[in-house]
This record gives sequence, structure tokens and C-alpha cells, in this order.
Amino acid sequence: MFRTALFTAAFGVLVTAPALAADYTLSRPHTQALFTVRHLVLTQVHGQIPLASGEVDIGPNNLPMNATETFDVSAEDTHDANRDATLRKDYLQTDKYPTITFVERSIEGTPSAFTMTGDLTIHGVTKSIALKGQYLGTMENKGKKLLAYTASTQIDRRDFGMTFGPLLNGALVVDNAVVIQIEAEADQK
Repeated sequence: MFRTALFTAAFGVLVTAPALAADYTLSRPHTQALFTVRHLVLTQVHGQIPLASGEVDIGPNNLPMNATETFDVSAEDTHDANRDATLRKDYLQTDKYPTITFVERSIEGTPSAFTMTGDLTIHGVTKSIALKGQYLGTMENKGKKLLAYTASTQIDRRDFGMTFGPLLNGALVVDNAVVIQIEAEADQK
């Protein structure tokens, strides 16, 4: 009798306990890296780089764990064909470096305010960075769970070997500081 009760209690805990991790794919149409950089010390230029592929495990409290993302730099878009051609050729050198990758190494915090540390590779250079992020919510669509996240960081492009920088009237055409924001939707496999 005692064994049966113990087994029933243990089985009940296993069935009702939340999964510690689940496999999710990052949605290509709903995940992108957005960037903002100052132009001529005057205006902010915004662009986006689409996701090529990505996967993530969802941990306790919906924290993203083991995230791996690859972005297609050759499809970067600032809504100006001339500027995009210059960025791809002179700054990003997409013929040699067609992708940007991020591989998560650790995460700390809560769903409303977490810090995800990982390896960012741009222009063939890998550096450890910290993304400040937030879980945005969950919904179901066609029987699958979808989760959304936002995270951001700021880098110095020179740290990634992007030292190209013409001047115009003494000002950098493209500033060295680049803000990166990742908007991500994780779809249950």
C-alpha cells in the first residue's frame, strides 16, 4: 500500500511538473536583428538583418536557454540601396563574411529583466557580449506554443575589425557605436 501511494505521488509530480527545457525554432519571418548607428553625428540610421536560422530551449519561467542564431548579413536593409551597397562592401564585407552569429553561454535574471551572455561573431571576429532582454509573452497558434523576446546591446564596430570609416567635414560618416536589438519569436517544434 505504501509503495503504491509513493509511486502514485511520484508519478503525479512528474506529470504535473513543468518541463525544464523544450525545443523551439526561431521564426524566420518574425525574428531579426535591428541596428541603429549615427550618421554624420546628426541622425540615427536604422536597419535590419534577417534571421537565417536559429534554435533555443525554453527553460523555467520561459527564459531562453542555449540560443543559437545566425543572421544573413547579405540581406541587410536600411531602405536605401546606395547605403546598403556601401555597408555590405566596405563595412560588413559580406563577400567574405555573409553571416553574423550569436551563441548563448549563460543567462541570469528573471523573465522581465534578464542578461544573456554569449559569443557574437561579426566580420570574422568573435567577442563575448551581454544582451539585456525581456520575455514579452506567450500564445498558442494551431496547437503550438509561441514565445516572444526582445534583447539589446551596444558594440563598438572597431572591436569586430570594422575600422573602415571615411570622414566628411571632420565627422565620421558612420559612427563607431552600434546599438543592436534582437526581436525574436520562438515557435515550438
